[in-house]
Amino acid sequence: MASFVMSAKMEALSETIQNDCCAMAFLSAIIKCSGNLNLTNGKRYIEITTEIVALYPKINEILEQYYGCEANFEEVKDEISTKQKHYKIIIPYLVTDRLLEDLGLTEILSDGTVSFYNGIMPFIIESDCCKRSYIRGAFLACATSNIVIKNYSNSLNQKNTSGYHLEFVFNFEKLAEDFVELLKFFEIPAKITIRKNSPIVYLKEYQLICDALALVGANKAVLLLQNEAAIRDVRNNVNRQVNCFNANLNKTVNAAVKQLEAIKTIQNTIGIENLNSGLYELCLIRLANPEENLENLTKLYSENISKSGINHRFKKLEKIAEQLKKNQ
Repeated sequence: MASFVMSAKMEALSETIQNDCCAMAFLSAIIKCSGNLNLTNGKRYIEITTEIVALYPKINEILEQYYGCEANFEEVKDEISTKQKHYKIIIPYLVTDRLLEDLGLTEILSDGTVSFYNGIMPFIIESDCCKRSYIRGAFLACATSNIVIKNYSNSLNQKNTSGYHLEFVFNFEKLAEDFVELLKFFEIPAKITIRKNSPIVYLKEYQLICDALALVGANKAVLLLQNEAAIRDVRNNVNRQVNCFNANLNKTVNAAVKQLEAIKTIQNTIGIENLNSGLYELCLIRLANPEENLENLTKLYSENISKSGINHRFKKLEKIAEQLKKNQ
């Protein structure tokens, strides 16, 4: 079964790229976030690493339409980990230099030399549609999440310990900073942290994650997350109520035990019949109803009395019992 974030990626990948500028922004993000520039026999080529098989035909579609070429595809053999397969999409050297320039991946320095650009070139995200397309490409290339959508049983004790966390793992700090500004344009405030020398842009609020998923076209994932949040909220409220009830029950039981012990002490020494009529009646009511709370005891009393009044009389009984123990 695919993870939540992988299902969201597959949904985002199924979105149709409408415009030429969006295709360039999408491919630029994919290469910038998960690609490497390699050199073999003096020839440069781009190598994209991914865990999404379906990304290959999407990239090929763009390359064939705009550059008249086709990428190569191969599975990465990982002898250490077999949990997740990875694949390489290799863009041929014949179009690499054009791609680097067209996608804003390089810049010309003041001395005339060409250098790899670590941020997002403004021209690649000029339109709103291009901005969305770039974010979608980054989401497919480097987004991870700890969100788990669970099939809950009827047990209230079944807990979901995962929070709401979506992050984008980048290679360059400038890229992370530009990406934060890109999200801010769509009113999605994100933060940056550094983990294992990699700058990470992250979202931790449930609603912001929903906004980001909707932005990349993963609308089914948004509905799943909203449903998950609703279930968690209901279960948390029920658990709080159950815990509150149990706490009150324990408090009632502990108080009743203390009261019964006091009545027993009085009965075994001076006898409860020697108490005044109000305390004597209270002893009889408690002995006949050892598990009832104060609210219910007020209804059994012969006179109109409040919970605080009942409680005050029990305190008197406990003081009498305590004094009798001291005298013994």
